[in-house]
Amino acid sequence: MENNIDLPAGRQEKLRHSLSHIMASAVLELYPKTKLGMGPAIENGFYYDFQMQKPLEEKDLQAIEEKMKQIISQKIKFEKKNITKRVAKKLFAVQPYKLELIKDLPGENVSTYTSGEFVDLCKGPHIKSTKEIAPNTFKLTKVAGAYWKGDEKNKMLTRIYGIAFETEKELMDYLNMQAEAEKRDHRKLGETLDLFVFSELVGPGLPMYTFKGTAVLNEIKNYSNDLQKEIGYQEVQTPSMNRAELFKVSGHYEKYKDDMFSVHSHYTKETYFLKPMNCPQHTQLFASRQRSYKDLPIRIADFSQLHRDEKTGELSGLTRVRGFRQDDGHSFCREDQIKEEFKSVLSAVEKAMKTYGMNYKIRLSLWDPKQPEKYLGDAKIWKKSQQLLEEILVENKIE
Repeated sequence: MENNIDLPAGRQEKLRHSLSHIMASAVLELYPKTKLGMGPAIENGFYYDFQMQKPLEEKDLQAIEEKMKQIISQKIKFEKKNITKRVAKKLFAVQPYKLELIKDLPGENVSTYTSGEFVDLCKGPHIKSTKEIAPNTFKLTKVAGAYWKGDEKNKMLTRIYGIAFETEKELMDYLNMQAEAEKRDHRKLGETLDLFVFSELVGPGLPMYTFKGTAVLNEIKNYSNDLQKEIGYQEVQTPSMNRAELFKVSGHYEKYKDDMFSVHSHYTKETYFLKPMNCPQHTQLFASRQRSYKDLPIRIADFSQLHRDEKTGELSGLTRVRGFRQDDGHSFCREDQIKEEFKSVLSAVEKAMKTYGMNYKIRLSLWDPKQPEKYLGDAKIWKKSQQLLEEILVENKIE
């Protein structure tokens, strides 16, 4: 239940997930009263959340790392076992977070993985044995705070992060790259070059751009606008907030209400929201007058201010904020125009990335047909649109 990687669990994901278990085992050996949270594989590595008896510091990571290497050297097997929830509750009787997870899981049975003396609640998958892990291919990198299940109402746990690769060279290359990236951290550059600032009085995650920063921002916006005009988009301006009713009609309310800032008026009991996206308002621009199929496509570009109620612990410089503008656009078109519309957008993206000297990949996100209630639109629409998107990417040789 801990492997929340989006990609299929290949060898590298199994390796990283297995290292999260080995780290938890090492922590328990060094700090026996520790309570276990969850430990998934993530991009480039893994983490595990713990409730520690005493605060953990960065200097403590070396001892944990050495203990992990000792465990790995024992060539321990990972063995999966399905057990009833009743048995699992006894097995994890002194682990309150595991007991909570057992309660949350559907069905009467759960799966566990045993590696040596360590047992964890987990659906896997894992490598077969620790002999598959070379001892110098991973490193514990930092200690951070993390709310249990990502909810600020829950207890703050200690999260230990690690990175892991197939070879020692890959690990060293990544560490060198991170060291170079740290020198060029945009948060440091923003302050040094006097481009943007944050203020506790204004609020976390709400950047303010200086004279210089605004000049740069305007040039970026103007360039994006030029690219959009080349493919037929016209700029509009829409308000920063709207009635909750708009999001209820569009379907965003049920899916997104916890991520929006609500606004209350002194003169009406009606709830408004600061908008986190432009889609619903653009539909109202389109619906404001009668349209003919001959009018299509109608292409709308928008640089309006957006707001999202991100968790405080997830905010980071300009990469994760509560207030931002995005180069946003929507095309209202016929089904027979979809392919050409996407191709033109891809051409604009290609130009922009080339101008900025940036390499990019596109991830084709698919819906989960087992959980249709989490998505808008029916199965027929999803199947058709996903197939069309994939065709466009393949035909245009997009990575």
